[in-house]
Formats: sequence, C-alpha cells, structure tokens
Amino acid sequence: MTNLTKKEATRQRILETAARIIRRDGFDALGVADVMKQAGLTHGGFYAHFPNRDALLAEALDYAQRTSANSIAVAVMQQLEQGEKPLVAYIDAYLSEAHIEACSQGEGCPVAALGSEFFRQQDGIKQEARNAIQVFADKLIALSHQSLGRADALFLVSALTGAIQLARNLEDAHERAACLAITRQYLLNIYNPR
Repeated sequence: MTNLTKKEATRQRILETAARIIRRDGFDALGVADVMKQAGLTHGGFYAHFPNRDALLAEALDYAQRTSANSIAVAVMQQLEQGEKPLVAYIDAYLSEAHIEACSQGEGCPVAALGSEFFRQQDGIKQEARNAIQVFADKLIALSHQSLGRADALFLVSALTGAIQLARNLEDAHERAACLAITRQYLLNIYNPR
C-alpha cells in the first residue's frame, strides 16, 4: 500500500464523496459546494484538484467503477468457498438485496446506478461510461473463464443492471425480491444449466 501525499489524499476524499453522491442520487445531484462540504473541505479548494464539475463527474464515475466490486466481493468470496463457479457466484451476489441497499447508500455498481443517465452527459463522462460498461463486460468474460463472448457479456451486463434498476424502483419488498429472484433464475438457467 502506498502512502498518499496530503494533496492526493484530499483528491481521493473528494472522489469518494462525489462517487457516493452520483451513485446514490445521480449526476444532476452533484454540486461542487455540496461535495466539498460533505468531504469536509472548503469550496475554494476544489479547483486545486479539478478544472470543473464535468471533470470531477468523469473522474468520480471512473473511481466508482474501479471501487464498485467491494460492495459484493464478500458475498462472492463466501460462495466461492462453498465451491460455486465464479460467474454464478457473481450473478447471485449482484442480484441481491444487499447490492440494492449498497446502491441506495451510494456504493455498488455505477452502471446499474447511473446507466439510464449516461447518454445525457457530456462527452468526457460518456467516454467514462463506455469504459465502465466495457470493464464490466470484461470482468464477466474473465469470471466465465473466457466462455462468454462479447455479445453474451453485454447481454449479461444489461440483464444484471436492468434488474437492479427496476428492483430499486419497486416499493413493495416482495415484488423487489421476486424481480431479483426470477432474473437470477433465468440467468443461472442460461449460464449454469443443471
């Protein structure tokens, strides 16, 4: 683990705060003054780290993508210890109430949290969004031990993120659980036939 300089640590704190805000509340909810306040910093210090809000949004999305695995990693590891296949363990952990809760708290997958907003953003943010989708697809291909092709991986990204987006909007806990369960079952029938 490397020691961060004070400036690097401050920049990381800003990125952590911004990533949490955009995953929880969306891109439009992010205001520079609010980010700095939540990070425990002054508004004026922002420009020592980022040229503008759009640059912060793009880097916050990148940061969110790089750190999103943490919210489901424990569940995946538990299933792997029980002998489950990596892709199956990931699907099961991703489509969980715990992941929905993580997204609601500003953690979890940024593609699921923000996917419907990507196309409305500026070019730099759109590029980071495309990168996040590609990284997600690449992760699924790796978890499948290369048995998934690119088209299958993109289908799986859309099914996983779509189910999370829909379930997050269902107020009834039973409907939410059913949405996750049926999507999980369909995907496991495809990718882990018994």
